[in-house]
Amino acid sequence: MVRLTLTEYGTTMKYISHGTKFNTIENHVNAPLFKRVFDCDGGTNATLTITAVGLYRLFLNGKELNKSLFAPTLSNPNQVVFADTYDLSGKLNKTNNVLCVLLGNGFANCNDYDIWGNDTAPYRAAPKFALALQVDGKTVVETDEKFVVTGSAITFDDFRCGERYDARLVAVDVLTSANTEGFEPVTVVEPPNGKVVPNNTQPIVAGEPKKAANIVKTKTGYLYDFGVNDVGVCKLSLLTVESGQQVDMYFGEVLDGDNCIDYRNISFAQTNPEYNQHDVYVCKRGAQTYMPSFTWHGFRYCEVRGLTDEQATADAVTFVSTRTDLPQTCKFTCDNDTVNKLVELTLQSDKSNFVYYPYDCPHREKNGWTADAALSAEQMLYSFDAKQSLQQWLLQIRNAQTSGGVLPGIIPTAGWGFEWGNGPAWDSVLVELPFELYRFYGDEKIVFDNAEAISKYFAYIATRLNDDGLVNIGLGDWVQTYTKWEGDFETPVEITDSLTMLDLAAKAITMFGAVGLPTESIVDFAEKLTLNFRKKYIRDGKMTTKTQTALAMALQTGVLSPEEDALVYDDLLKLIHEQSDHFRVGVVGYKYLFETLVAHGDQDLCFNLITQKSFPSYGYWVEQGATTLWESFEEYYRDEQGKLMRKDGIPRLPSFNHHFWGGVLTWFYKYIGWIDVVDSDTIEITPTVIDGVNSASMTYSRNGKSVAVSWKRNEKMLQIVITVEGFNCVFFDEDGGAVPLGNGTATICQTIRR
Repeated sequence: MVRLTLTEYGTTMKYISHGTKFNTIENHVNAPLFKRVFDCDGGTNATLTITAVGLYRLFLNGKELNKSLFAPTLSNPNQVVFADTYDLSGKLNKTNNVLCVLLGNGFANCNDYDIWGNDTAPYRAAPKFALALQVDGKTVVETDEKFVVTGSAITFDDFRCGERYDARLVAVDVLTSANTEGFEPVTVVEPPNGKVVPNNTQPIVAGEPKKAANIVKTKTGYLYDFGVNDVGVCKLSLLTVESGQQVDMYFGEVLDGDNCIDYRNISFAQTNPEYNQHDVYVCKRGAQTYMPSFTWHGFRYCEVRGLTDEQATADAVTFVSTRTDLPQTCKFTCDNDTVNKLVELTLQSDKSNFVYYPYDCPHREKNGWTADAALSAEQMLYSFDAKQSLQQWLLQIRNAQTSGGVLPGIIPTAGWGFEWGNGPAWDSVLVELPFELYRFYGDEKIVFDNAEAISKYFAYIATRLNDDGLVNIGLGDWVQTYTKWEGDFETPVEITDSLTMLDLAAKAITMFGAVGLPTESIVDFAEKLTLNFRKKYIRDGKMTTKTQTALAMALQTGVLSPEEDALVYDDLLKLIHEQSDHFRVGVVGYKYLFETLVAHGDQDLCFNLITQKSFPSYGYWVEQGATTLWESFEEYYRDEQGKLMRKDGIPRLPSFNHHFWGGVLTWFYKYIGWIDVVDSDTIEITPTVIDGVNSASMTYSRNGKSVAVSWKRNEKMLQIVITVEGFNCVFFDEDGGAVPLGNGTATICQTIRR
């Protein structure tokens, strides 16, 4: 028999479910456990393919097979469904094989208080799955009425709200016994509308259990402080327990004055704290362990209620990280403690906000916000090998795009984000991700896969030009410093949108030209947009709108002549000095600002903007004890009750784990580590002397190639050691001359010139 292809699996396999009832906050439905007992006499090659609308855990004869936690991934099942394949060769018995599948709700049935439309999603239903087991090309097991199902000990699960588990409901041998007593017939249901495709994303892995740095007894129980903001779950390990004892675990990153979770920054007005990062475990008698199956949380603190004083030990509640397994490709250190701490904070935010794809924060939303990923694409790909995961998320991005070219602000989405929460600065993910992936990996397929969607997007934007021939849709310079609300944009959206589109056009033209795709339409679009922008915003050689973001973006996007560049840069410096040498930008403008300052020789000023201890700066975050990057720059104090308060009087707190300010990491890599990745084969090394840093070392590895730079400043000399393996490496000496470096180690002494 010819083996079925995956596409054929998706159209021929039956999907089965426990029934029509699905889990909600108001009406809990136990996660279903499916079982199939079968014989397998003979055969050499055995392959099982499984896909689920929801999440699954797969067991064969009591052993879990999952390649990843939270498999297969989160997606809109009306657009795409992912399938995993497992090699079961040599793992099957001749008789009484017990195949079990435990299903969780995942993205296909999640509660969000109807903030993003998931509560009313058109595909919302009980979780379902389909599988087929083939042995030597013959289908031995497939999802059909021969499966049976029962409710599991998971009485509620939601990847945002948390999980509830009643250990008293567990049958000891349920995953190994051929006995199906108490099970019910399955329900054959309609397949999802989305296309079934192979799941090629990098897996989610569980870290080693980590004990709390501190345990404090509170009015309600015990507070476990794990010291660092992260993403994961808490594992319960209890030795002496009575049946029916209930343990509640609440998770957060900020505490109120009573050492309890402060929900202001991880919830919305309509959010019920009982269904916000809250796990519940009901004990059976005797020793037991528990770790949630279908939820994960962003937190530093776990507030535990229900443990006795004797039970509340360091071993009883431990932290287990649940993150995408991203190999780190870059290592950096220098002699400046603030810089080293900011590198640590950025990497921690990156890792704890990457579960299958990058999202905004690991607690309040867990949404794949497009701008966040676009802003972090460069620094993430410097630091990690994330190609497979980002390529698969790009597939979801392309599927989310409408036929008219419109993108939503979050992906996957049930339909929210097309009317608000998008616009060029957010939609830029469609260009930024392929551009950076192609730059770091050199894989032309990345460009070809996304070219049609990119062209469609430019065609769409061309239909949205206003009467001035400019772009003015969507969100602007989000969370700008010195503003009270996220959406207070001092820089007109027309400026950030139009200049963002020019930046995206330049990158699309570069990509398309590199692989031989036509660029004429995008070139024409960019030329007309440039003329229209100059007509409205350039007068007498200067920008008529003067904000740090507007001027920095103009200086970086090619709309100015050399003479205008000098005038506009002088205006930018005046703005910075008027702000007592602090930045007044949001996430759209900050990277343009930092690059502009270095391009004009003011790297010391830029370094000071970043590292100084006064507000607003990254150094201020370090002074405040941050362990991850924060969503916005605010000043804080503790009131008389010990509650964290904003000095501007706004009651709501931002997230304290956001990665979209992480572009500072690229700045450190290029201008302190001196490694500039030009493309997948080429590295440029340009010594940049910055007051406040006297030595640094950095290594970067990719595709079997590596480069290491170590330097030390000694009075007026730089001592530099560079080791190259595989890259085309160019070193720029003190006169600006390009010196090619071959494989091996080079030692260079160079005079410091300002």
